[in-house]
Amino acid sequence: MIKLSPLAACAASLWLGIASPGVAQPAETAEAIIAEEQLLGAADEDARARALLPFSRSLSASGVVTGSLGDAAATEGIPASAMLEALRALDAAIAPREPRDGDRFSVRWEQSYSVEGNPIGVGRVLWAQLDLSDGDTVAIHRFRPQFGEEQFFLANGEAAAPSAITLPLDDLNITSRFGRRVDPVAKGSAMGGPLPKARRGTVAKRQGRRLFAPVAPRIRMHEGVDFAVPQGTPVYAASEGVVTGARRNGGYGNWVRVDHGDGVETAYGHLLRFAPNIKTGARVARGQLIGLSGNTGRSTGPHLHFEVISDGQPVDPLDHAGLARLGGEDLERFAQQVAAEERARERERMATK
Repeated sequence: MIKLSPLAACAASLWLGIASPGVAQPAETAEAIIAEEQLLGAADEDARARALLPFSRSLSASGVVTGSLGDAAATEGIPASAMLEALRALDAAIAPREPRDGDRFSVRWEQSYSVEGNPIGVGRVLWAQLDLSDGDTVAIHRFRPQFGEEQFFLANGEAAAPSAITLPLDDLNITSRFGRRVDPVAKGSAMGGPLPKARRGTVAKRQGRRLFAPVAPRIRMHEGVDFAVPQGTPVYAASEGVVTGARRNGGYGNWVRVDHGDGVETAYGHLLRFAPNIKTGARVARGQLIGLSGNTGRSTGPHLHFEVISDGQPVDPLDHAGLARLGGEDLERFAQQVAAEERARERERMATK
């Protein structure tokens, strides 16, 4: 028979359920619990740790514009720092009109808090609605598309405040991102081509080994983003500017380059053909047709190669260009999000009646 020490016996009794919860335990039992937790950790250790972590809370407020929308929102308790991005989006959405006295607004935002309940960082507006006194309603919804940055979109999927540079296609299917990659064209010929007719002797053996020896893949810098699209898909100017090139350009095939000012340029490669009047020196508007996608130049299949150049250096287009309008799966997910937000608002309205 194994004889346990009093401390070990108390700990064992706890494991076996001998000690009843809620019943005061003797001092030696309390010591056993402490010793056990020091050795094995508390049973609710994860819960205790989670209780000390920051948490987020969704808040909402509404009111009537008096003076300015920003001041009216602050009066209703909406942090001014959280409203900055939403105010820019709403201003762009209702331009040239401006918010005026009598317009009604509703805002839902998310705020992080410390365990003590103090706000942490800048809040994020999730959606905002402006009911204009002339009867129109404008709502913006924060959404992150599959490709591109999180931004506000109107209920129909249009960007509330499109970025300075937009992506040049309606539907996006990215096949190759910005950065270093294996050259897809060089990789296809890495084996050196077909083996010639066999010849007798060691010369043939040596030539076969040379032709089929492993070849290191060629790594190149991919200075843009590739979008897989059917040949003939419309390609649009990412912003207004001046065409600085519209010609055949080596591996780019039929290629267009547009200067947008302030050191920003965009380039479009592998086009099937150019749109009418697209030539060097021509001015283009944001969203203007500049050509049709193709498979010209050094290409493995129909696609559009799109570049953004900042101060002479290529940069990641997905970091510097935003969507002008949602499409495809993004639009479906966005519609579901908007519907869920509307249902949540309706439940809130019913609860306050």
